[in-house]
Amino acid sequence: MVHQIDFKPHIALWGLFFLALISLKELFYIKLPMKILALEPYFGLSHRTFFEGYKKYSRHEVEIWSLPPRKWKWRMRGSAYHFAERAAGLPAGARFDAVIASDFLNLPDFLALAPRRFREIPTLVYFHENQITYPLSHFAPVDFHYGWINVSTAFAADRLLFNSQYHREEFLQAVQAVFRRMPDYVPERLVEKILEKSRLFPVGLDGAELDQARQRAGRPAGGPPAILWNHRWEYDKGPETFFEALGRLKEEGIPFRLVVCGQPFKNQPPVFHKARERLADRIDHFGFLPDRQNYLERASQCDIIISTAVHEFFGVSVSEAIYLGCLPVLPKRLSYPEIIPPHLQPLFLYADDLKLVEFLKAFLARPPVEYREELRRQVARYDWRHLANELDLEIERLAGK
Repeated sequence: MVHQIDFKPHIALWGLFFLALISLKELFYIKLPMKILALEPYFGLSHRTFFEGYKKYSRHEVEIWSLPPRKWKWRMRGSAYHFAERAAGLPAGARFDAVIASDFLNLPDFLALAPRRFREIPTLVYFHENQITYPLSHFAPVDFHYGWINVSTAFAADRLLFNSQYHREEFLQAVQAVFRRMPDYVPERLVEKILEKSRLFPVGLDGAELDQARQRAGRPAGGPPAILWNHRWEYDKGPETFFEALGRLKEEGIPFRLVVCGQPFKNQPPVFHKARERLADRIDHFGFLPDRQNYLERASQCDIIISTAVHEFFGVSVSEAIYLGCLPVLPKRLSYPEIIPPHLQPLFLYADDLKLVEFLKAFLARPPVEYREELRRQVARYDWRHLANELDLEIERLAGK
């Protein structure tokens, strides 16, 4: 008697076995870390914050190639040559899955000069600022060359990230205006092409670091409110408006203390020296704090962060100060309305510089401290512990991983 074997159950079992193998393979594949090359010609301020934060919290392997934050014009002109030379010196088997760079890199030059294999890698450019709309000082000559580098980089990149909606809109409007200068052969749909491949992505804060600083410093009890200036010591942050307002408050006998830090540069507005003399009896600290932990602890002990900026594409220093517990007083312009939720804007955003003194008098008389935690939760959206995963996913989609 011949026994017949029913193969159907066996086929079904083998099918399930292979499906399980495929699922495991896919699961294992997703977990494999990508190798991402980060190129930063100007490794300072928010540029450094961005890449160090992403590297620290990304699930991928991020390798940073950087140059010191000096001579920004030469960085925009020449960093592509340096990075291309470094890329050419890599072993033949060295591979990256994606390249992410800041707006200070001339991406077309880098891709043209680097080994051919780099032209096959997807590229993402993060726009901290742009040189078309960046405000010039009174003595700086107009030079569209650096703006053209930004435009060429925007066209060459596969993906663009802007740190705020305000920045993206201003950049696209400026690109349109710049190309209207061309007499003929203007690229078609230039603004639409940039818009289609752009996304919004904040700079990111290291929430764990900020939490530790708050715990170490604590909050002082009693005494006049401490006002913080933690911006760059440059003309575009409006220091004249800031110190003039505080001088008038002092003349009217309104109590406050002052902490001035932020990063100075070789050529700084003379108002800082004058303010140090005029407000000497109100100053708790005046000068750059190079040790970051020292700076964060000092900022944690302040009550109010004020901005009088005429230029701001995001506002890292303001966001950090709010996270640390400072109440903001900000102009209702630039990127600041994106940081403060609409229902709180009348309390924390002043209409224009002419109304700043009156706004501050009312604010200091009755600081809306009951909203401190709500504001802190608002900027906690920028915590790298959340954002790193979003950027990982963006790069994975770009690389087809």
